[in-house]
Amino acid sequence: TFGPALDLHAGGADLRFPHHAYEAAMAEAVTGVRPFARAWLHVGVVRVDGAKMAKSAGNLVFTADLLRHHPVGAVRLLLLGHPWAADWDYRPGDVEEAAARLERLHRAASRTAAGRPAAPAAGEQAAVRALLDDLDVATALAIAEEEGGQAARTVIALLALG
Repeated sequence: TFGPALDLHAGGADLRFPHHAYEAAMAEAVTGVRPFARAWLHVGVVRVDGAKMAKSAGNLVFTADLLRHHPVGAVRLLLLGHPWAADWDYRPGDVEEAAARLERLHRAASRTAAGRPAAPAAGEQAAVRALLDDLDVATALAIAEEEGGQAARTVIALLALG
């Protein structure tokens, strides 16, 4: 489907070795194309009650279940609210916290930057720089909430939190 090589292969950090290493070795042996993936993105593991979330453990939390009770922006913010490479623990109350933060972010977006000492574009630029710096969502959100106005609107748009 994708051809003999990939530009980007993503998966959990716990799969780096041996799973991804063996996958690459097998694909390269079959196709003769090296490297199998030009870049690897190994994301943090999500845990529930201290155990890795996994089908075999029976502790999965399904996005569809969360979306029955929460707006998509809150679920997206729940997932983006953690450094992408770090492990994290899911708690049922986390999605409510994300929904509350989303509301604060939308309120900040409706504020104007009038009367602020910095130029209105400075907050927006700082938030974008944070996102470009290893997808530092936490910093971008903090800037957006503090600055409000266009900075908040830009972060909402870039993270599809509308």
